[in-house]
Amino acid sequence: MADLQRTIDAKEAAASNRKERLPELEMLRGLAILGVLTVHATSSAVVAVQNSWVRDAYVALNAFSLFCVPAFIFLTGFVLFYNYAGRPMSWSGLGAFYVKRLKQLVVPYIWVSLGYELAASALKHRSWEPSDMLGRFGKHALNGGAYPHLYYVIITIQLYALFPLLLLVFRKLRLPAAAAVPLGFAVQWAFYLLHLNVWHLEAKGSWSLTYFAAFLLGAYGGMRPNALKSWLGIGEQSRGRGGKLRFALGAALWLAAAAGFLRMHVAYRSGGAVPEGYWFEIGYNLFTLMTTLMLLGACIQLGNGRKARKPAAALADLGALSFGIYLVHPFFLLLYHRHPPASATPLIYHLWTAGGFVFALGASLLVLLPAHRYVPGAWLVLGPAPAKFGPKPKAEAEEEAAADVRLQEATE
Repeated sequence: MADLQRTIDAKEAAASNRKERLPELEMLRGLAILGVLTVHATSSAVVAVQNSWVRDAYVALNAFSLFCVPAFIFLTGFVLFYNYAGRPMSWSGLGAFYVKRLKQLVVPYIWVSLGYELAASALKHRSWEPSDMLGRFGKHALNGGAYPHLYYVIITIQLYALFPLLLLVFRKLRLPAAAAVPLGFAVQWAFYLLHLNVWHLEAKGSWSLTYFAAFLLGAYGGMRPNALKSWLGIGEQSRGRGGKLRFALGAALWLAAAAGFLRMHVAYRSGGAVPEGYWFEIGYNLFTLMTTLMLLGACIQLGNGRKARKPAAALADLGALSFGIYLVHPFFLLLYHRHPPASATPLIYHLWTAGGFVFALGASLLVLLPAHRYVPGAWLVLGPAPAKFGPKPKAEAEEEAAADVRLQEATE
């Protein structure tokens, strides 16, 4: 009887710790990966197109899409604190946390880095001496240098390493969730000023503290999701004039931040006058955070709309596959950009640029979907398979096979 009661208590505790599913997070992740693809697909056009309104349009599109990495980091903070802030963290739990992250993040990162390292060695005619290759690979594995986009994985590894310490700080000091927001800005700007005036780091963007405001803003959202919705002027608590006013104020601030940052970015790329001092850093910080919050609000509204179920589901599916897409899409863009259009006609060039986006996304999905479903061990390179796209459960597969047999017998 005692064993039975303990089992019931354990099940009840597990149920109480089970968090409500938030599909808007996967939808925001889907928008973020589209932003990554846009940045990379337009990067060559930003340089190649001559100064004109067309180039300004490319620069603005490229700059607007820069919200993507802070959005991913916001989501990392949100998910970690949402899932773990209410749980006790024992030494065994801490070990399980790191083992899970090692398996899901570090292992695919190492294999993908090796693949990009070999590809770069072949394309750039580097030395194939084992000692030279091992030396390069070891250095690049530590700093994400095997290919430019892999710096983001290094940042995520740093954040996973810091997370238990941050959680301990919040618990021991009994900090309110709202303290996460000013703390994130304080740490990020202290790091930025130290870099600018003392350290002069070679690759500031490869350090997680560069994005700490986004991470701890996500932490606040994870600990207080309903309060974040209230901030945005959406959700049950935001109905009425107060919610509409907050939403309008947030939208106005976002539009102002976006207009200011994009204007500075376009002027800088075109050789125009730009403000001196910290304005670029301030503009980037405010624009990316405000864009992330506004897009999160849009995802919540989209998920609640009955007429938008298919777009919402498509975005959520894209978000579920985003890590694999992030890892492999530069390889397809690299192949695509090795075959520029023969014609110099502007229209052909613009179509070719847009085609890079479509090709990178389509080719990534064509690799990921069958690999996750049918290739054992694909997670070693592509990351963990989302439940929806992973191997089918044995019972389901057997039922489908039986249905196929019945269909064949009925039609013979």
